[in-house]
Amino acid sequence: MQVIATEFSEHFAAGTVLLRAGELDEALRQFKAVYSDAETTGNMHLMASSLCEIAWTCFKMGDPEQGLECAVGAKWLWRRLGNSEELARALAVEAFLFLDLGLGDEAFDLSGEALDLAQRLAAPAILAFALNVRAVVLAVCQESELALSLLEQAVDLASAAGNKTAAAFYTLNKGFAHAKLGELEHKVGRAARAAEYRALAIEHSLAAADLAASAGDLWTLRVALCNGAEFLSADGRNGEATALLDRWAGLPGEVSASLHIHHLYTLGQVRHAAGQHRQALAACTDALSLAEAKGQIDHQVNAAEILSRILEAMGDTPAALSMHRHYHRLFVQQSGEAARRRARVEEIRTEADRLRARAAELADQALSDPLTGIANRRSFDQILERLAGSPVAVAIVDLDNFKRINDRHTHIAGDAVLQRVARVMVDQIATHGHVARLGGEEFALIFPEAPLATAAAFCEGIRVAIANADWEALTPGMRVTVSIGVAAGDGTHPTGELMQRADSRLYLAKQGGRDRVFAEDHPAATRQAGAAS
Repeated sequence: MQVIATEFSEHFAAGTVLLRAGELDEALRQFKAVYSDAETTGNMHLMASSLCEIAWTCFKMGDPEQGLECAVGAKWLWRRLGNSEELARALAVEAFLFLDLGLGDEAFDLSGEALDLAQRLAAPAILAFALNVRAVVLAVCQESELALSLLEQAVDLASAAGNKTAAAFYTLNKGFAHAKLGELEHKVGRAARAAEYRALAIEHSLAAADLAASAGDLWTLRVALCNGAEFLSADGRNGEATALLDRWAGLPGEVSASLHIHHLYTLGQVRHAAGQHRQALAACTDALSLAEAKGQIDHQVNAAEILSRILEAMGDTPAALSMHRHYHRLFVQQSGEAARRRARVEEIRTEADRLRARAAELADQALSDPLTGIANRRSFDQILERLAGSPVAVAIVDLDNFKRINDRHTHIAGDAVLQRVARVMVDQIATHGHVARLGGEEFALIFPEAPLATAAAFCEGIRVAIANADWEALTPGMRVTVSIGVAAGDGTHPTGELMQRADSRLYLAKQGGRDRVFAEDHPAATRQAGAAS
């Protein structure tokens, strides 16, 4: 199993490297392969991790619907596994995907939930990521001043940790927030303030590009170069903007369709602003064609809008009017797309609820004994594994002469005995421990943080309750007793050794005449357990 886990981690690490390098298609294949293998072996932690990375990769690829399905699955798994750090990250990724789908209300709520959770954790990297997504959502909602204060914190946390990849992404979003502020100032006619914010947007975009380049993060580098080119062109610095786009074109590796389209219509904008209308027309025509081929309506709207302006500047009024009509049709379609996306989100949620219910049912079946309804051996092993390294006491309980009960009173009566014994033990222990059926007539008890004397006292109470139960009411002439071996440890030794000691003491209890509890390694104990050892 260790070899398999190592192989998984190598594939997962390879996917992470590919993601940073901008090789999104190959990264997606790696993460999907890891998820498939993890699902086969039942490794829920790796399933959740790979689902979250698939979701993040889909966000970078511009495929939010596929990403959302995976983010919802990752969120549910992390919640079930009790991992708050990874849950906060999954919530943040889900918020990004909702924002990409144009569903700002959902993104606002999820980003708030992610940040609230992250602020309660001692995990600076998770907090920075949650601050970042909250800031981006706020910027989209025209609250860029609030967004910038959060982004400052995110950048500081990433820089303090030496994480250039994260710092580059958060700095990129500082540029975006400043650009949004510049747009607002421009709309109200404050040109000087708009220019100040645009200068800051350029500054942060270029800083993000430098950080991304030094970290080898080609995805963030490409986005930063395109954003920087757009802001520079708006400032009339088309030569510098063109240089950034040329640098983008010279970067190695495959490029996702979404990034390619973004580059093409940004190139068209810059060429148009520089008066190079034919080159602008070619770039935006290619952008529109690729966006149509990929079904990316948002990019189609952007490309068509720029094309209509380019054609008008070229003096081709009929073509400009035709493209403007096409843009209008796309805009209407985009509005309808929002409703379709919301309906799709509801489908994803409904399907996720159905799968969660089925998964919970299967998990309960896998961890419960079908006859008695208490934990089974698998569940017992998982509980012990969780308690490894902590003080714990265990006991093995075995029904005395159970074969004789089956032979004399039938197997149906024997099953009824097992069910009643299980109920007695659960009632006796209550919230102080765990009861499991290991198989046949053998049960086990776990007492977290309990010293030997305490566990032995509970076991004696169980022994007495079972011996004094009214078994005659079940079948005339029936008598049921149990023998119990108990052991305790301080967490410094493997739990397997603890179980061996308990089993040895169970053997002593059987040898000593049955119907007794043994908590020592010598036959001094009779029915009442002796002192802890």
